[in-house]
Amino acid sequence: MAALRAWAEPGLRARLIKAAWDAGNQNINELTEAARVDRKTVYADLAAEGIDPKTDRTQGGTPVIESITVSGMFGDERDNDRLSMAEVARLRDAQDLTLEQAQWVFTERLNAHEAAAWHNKVAPMASVVIDRNREAERALRKWDTAWEALSSAKLSEWAAAHHRFIIAWDEAREALNRQTAAWERLMKEGGKLSKDARRIYEEAVSDHKRIDVYDQGDTPGAFAEGMEAQHQHRARLAAQTLRALSGASEG
Repeated sequence: MAALRAWAEPGLRARLIKAAWDAGNQNINELTEAARVDRKTVYADLAAEGIDPKTDRTQGGTPVIESITVSGMFGDERDNDRLSMAEVARLRDAQDLTLEQAQWVFTERLNAHEAAAWHNKVAPMASVVIDRNREAERALRKWDTAWEALSSAKLSEWAAAHHRFIIAWDEAREALNRQTAAWERLMKEGGKLSKDARRIYEEAVSDHKRIDVYDQGDTPGAFAEGMEAQHQHRARLAAQTLRALSGASEG
């Protein structure tokens, strides 16, 4: 906040407000006082940086997905005793189970072990994917805001607005590339659960702890390609608009 107060100049203000926001200073009144501007300007600067104050209040940094146990299984060597072949016989004696019942309990333990091992393996990679998704969403909002500003810019303001639009897309494309790379690493190294392990994972693990990054529509790579096509379309429209503005000015 001290840096924001000292350097709140028009060319730097939006970036400094973004930095303050990402550092956890997310009170609009405090940002207004520090930047010595009104609330409307703070909201506009946040929007210009792709930040929606209504929804984007997550603290900066990569989110942490915690390790878990699934039905008492750790997913590592601590489960060895409960997964030994002698365990089926022990279950039959200790719980007075039939052979089929003991085998079912043992199989469910194997599924829980697989689920816990999978979750704890992919958790760090999934945390990065979530962070990259958030980063890409913010960059695309910034790009959309720059496009809206360009669409309504006067001829005298058009070059500067177009430059901001191009820079915003460059940042968005880089964010999309990072998102795709993180997701591809997760797909390559994370693997997937077997059907039964997935079932017990969904039954035993609460919604807010489960990793659901696989449950999405288009892959990030395909989404990035779609955004690239949309940018090219916008660029063509911008060129047409510039020609129209230039013609009107000459007339």
